[in-house]
Parts: sequence; structure tokens; C-alpha cells
Amino acid sequence: MLFQGGKITVVREALAFAIYMLTFTSLRRRLTPLGRVDPPLPVDLLAGGLAGMTSWSLTMPVDVVKSRLQSDCPMDLTSSRTGRLSTSYYGIIDCFIRSWHAEGLSVFFRGMMVTCMRAFPTNAVVLVIYVNSLRFLDG
Repeated sequence: MLFQGGKITVVREALAFAIYMLTFTSLRRRLTPLGRVDPPLPVDLLAGGLAGMTSWSLTMPVDVVKSRLQSDCPMDLTSSRTGRLSTSYYGIIDCFIRSWHAEGLSVFFRGMMVTCMRAFPTNAVVLVIYVNSLRFLDG
């Protein structure tokens, strides 16, 4: 039970950070005025905020499945055939399909607005600090 939902957490994190950093660097390059090496602060803030929103928007379904798998409580103490704890989901795909059938596609996007409202300022600041830390460490 300690690592319940561990695989899907790794998938979510890898996907989220790939989207996050690719979006940030791409927007940062496109929004930087011609002739400037480093973008101005507003560009970094906008790129960071939009990167966070994009990342959460695209990984929200995976996060829902992850949360459901992590909170899936055993139905009984042990399964008589395997001697292992028995849960209500058989795995990632089963959780996704059963959630979709039971609650519709909207189950994967509940709370999206609030998540994006939180993601924009948080990620804008985090990525500005990240970029400035890299500049400081480079010298």
C-alpha cells in the first residue's frame, strides 16, 4: 500500500514536466523581442504562467486516475486466491475506463478552472526564480 499509485505518479510527473518545460522555453523564445538575448520579466512571467496552465490542462486526466488509484481502499483484508490486498481497481486502464463509464468524460476535468487559476501565478513566479537562479549560478 505504501507505493500504491506509484507507476501512474511517475507517468504523470514525466508528462507534466516535459510539457511544462517545452512550453516555457518555446513561449519564451517566441515572445522575446528581436535583438534581445534574455527576455524581459513580463515575458518570463507570461511564459511561466501559460506553461503551468498548459501542463495541468493536458495532464489533468492522468492526475485524476492517479488520485483515484492512490485513494483506492482495500475492499477486504485479503483476496482468497492471491493472498494480496484486494482493491476496487485492477490497474490504470481499468480505473480510467470505469471512471469514464460511471461519470462521463467530464470527470477528468473537474476543478480545471481553479487549478489553472492557481497554476498561472505559481508557475510564473517559480519559473522566473528558476531562470534567475540559472543566471546567478552561471556567473
